[in-house]
Amino acid sequence: MIEVKPDLAKQEEEFQKKVDKVFFKVIDLLGGIKKLAEFRSLTWLPSLARAVYAVILKEEYLKSDEEIAEKLGLATNTIKTMLRANPEAAIIKIKQMEEGEELKKDLRIHTAGALAKLAYNLVKEGKDS
Repeated sequence: MIEVKPDLAKQEEEFQKKVDKVFFKVIDLLGGIKKLAEFRSLTWLPSLARAVYAVILKEEYLKSDEEIAEKLGLATNTIKTMLRANPEAAIIKIKQMEEGEELKKDLRIHTAGALAKLAYNLVKEGKDS
């Protein structure tokens, strides 16, 4: 019997759709691009994107921390910190932004992970609109 390999392009497209949904949910949770621009927090976007990739690779594709680190060009310890982050920390960060608190220019890696995990869970629950 011939083994049929799944269409890799289709798999990549599905993966990218998941990443996009979760990434845009993170942006939405933070009040949108306009809010990030107002807080001069656009430098957070690359960290958030990497965190989203890490969360999806771990949760959906069961990749190891080492595999994720290699794919994203980050240290394994950075990935571990990101993936251990508590989504409750994301809720605190969102509340701080809503209250207009002064935010740090740089987003800490665990905060990016927490935001990505919160967004991933919401998207998984169908709350991605």
